[in-house]
Amino acid sequence: MRWFTIALTAWLLMVGVLPGLASPSRLRITIESESPYFQPAVATATAGTAIRWENPTPVHHTITHDGCISEGPCAFDSGSIAPDETYTVPSLPPGNYSYHCRLHPIMRGVLTVSDAGNVPAQT
Repeated sequence: MRWFTIALTAWLLMVGVLPGLASPSRLRITIESESPYFQPAVATATAGTAIRWENPTPVHHTITHDGCISEGPCAFDSGSIAPDETYTVPSLPPGNYSYHCRLHPIMRGVLTVSDAGNVPAQT
């Protein structure tokens, strides 16, 4: 019976029901071949959340913060992301981050990072 309790506790920790060793939160954004090109196109996360872009398309893409090509600070720039690869930003401070694909400039997205407890809905 003791092994069952240990196994159940471990499972509850893994899925985040119990505090402790639960994995940190992550936002997943998928790169698409058609408009809106990023799903969700307008994404929100709380500060401290990892943001992960996944490229299931058959071509290379980039995830480039608009500040990297303007006079603003460059918050993130993935370089080329190959098909079936991912790019993750461990966390960002609160703010609005417009981004695009350098290889396909029509591909644009917006990421809003808010303080904990102040997160708008995804669109």
